[in-house]
Amino acid sequence: MKEILIIEDDVEMQEFYKDMLQGDQFTITLASNADEGLKKTKERKYDLVILDILMEGVTGDRIFAMLRKDSRYREVPIIMASALDEKTYRCFQALGNVSFLEKPFNKEKLLGEMAKRL
Repeated sequence: MKEILIIEDDVEMQEFYKDMLQGDQFTITLASNADEGLKKTKERKYDLVILDILMEGVTGDRIFAMLRKDSRYREVPIIMASALDEKTYRCFQALGNVSFLEKPFNKEKLLGEMAKRL
């Protein structure tokens, strides 16, 4: 069973992820902000991180940088999600093992990106 951390401040998006991914294949852990998400990464190593970019306080791109500096998370796949255009974040792809999903997206698109990374 794959363990997935979702760092997302929007409650509706949290429910969207949970509804789509809850089941036998994945264990889902939700974090509502950067501090909570980073704390959870210190407690355990996840197989995949789904990261909202536009959040209050510390934004997803900063969390991404912090995770990549942590030796345990240097190679962990990350899916970045945002309502901003994908071109804005294309530079992150050069850092490896990262995908970008432009919101809104559907279950098939999310599962497709997850299949590429897991």
